Amino acid sequence: QLHIGKSSSKCSPVKRGDQQNAECAPQQTGHCSQETDYLRISSPLEIRICDPACGSGHILVYAFELLYSIYEEEGFDTPEIPGLILQNNLFGIEIDERAAELAAFALVMKAREKDRRFFKRAATCGELVEPNICLIEKVEIEENDLQTYMDKVGRDLFTANLEETLQQFKDADNFGSLIRPIETDVEGVRKMLETKGVEGNMFLAGTHESVLKILRMVEFLRPRYHVVVANPPYMGGKGMNEELGKFAKKEYPDSKSDLFAMFIERNLDLVVKQGCVGMITMQSWMFLSSFESLRKKILENDTILSMSHLGARG
Repeated sequence: QLHIGKSSSKCSPVKRGDQQNAECAPQQTGHCSQETDYLRISSPLEIRICDPACGSGHILVYAFELLYSIYEEEGFDTPEIPGLILQNNLFGIEIDERAAELAAFALVMKAREKDRRFFKRAATCGELVEPNICLIEKVEIEENDLQTYMDKVGRDLFTANLEETLQQFKDADNFGSLIRPIETDVEGVRKMLETKGVEGNMFLAGTHESVLKILRMVEFLRPRYHVVVANPPYMGGKGMNEELGKFAKKEYPDSKSDLFAMFIERNLDLVVKQGCVGMITMQSWMFLSSFESLRKKILENDTILSMSHLGARG
């Protein structure tokens, strides 16, 4: 079990703590010296928690319970809390369509458990609050279609970063949330597209739909979360297909040896400064030479708040 805080520039370099019990060793390896140096959140509505490989949503359902207690302590009206949590706080990312559907279903049923009138309330309002579960899908835009779309939008406004980002999702069903979008100003891009009237152009409708689908995925994949919690998939280099293996070597040279290690690195990108990452991982990254660069990167840039080494069969 690993709990890492995303350091800010004010934090002093992390120093490794003394080795404790080898079988189970919680560690406090560093902290910010200034009491004012922390993430400020004024309301539960602002908290964003993400599971980037959410599966059927077990971690998110547990987080729902914790958030519900926080809302109660802050004095929110009980019937409103489930909808507020689904709308504002919980975000899941998944590449398996069935698992994503199960995660969304689990969260809706948890909301119904807390508020027996949840569905009736939605029927009265005319809209059911849907969980923020993003299915990462393969989206490939033909070059000619993209060029025509760019001509309509205006090449001076269609930046190189945006063009490259639209090409990053050709193998999204293989790479999932390990994709690091180059363009992250989703709201700015949407506003720009709205002013160009491409939505009503029937000849560009298919391309525009693909662009919007990619932008939605980028919204989930950009650094915006206060907490990222995950039990990531494990897969050594020998188990990766050819495309994933090449992607790992290019994008994650410090953690390419295993998928779970790549997720350690990626999750630290997803949180805002002074945010927290909590993960259940294999123990190999702590000892093997192939992960030495990853260990150095974590110690130089982040703060390990606690770590429990439970052993090979922990």
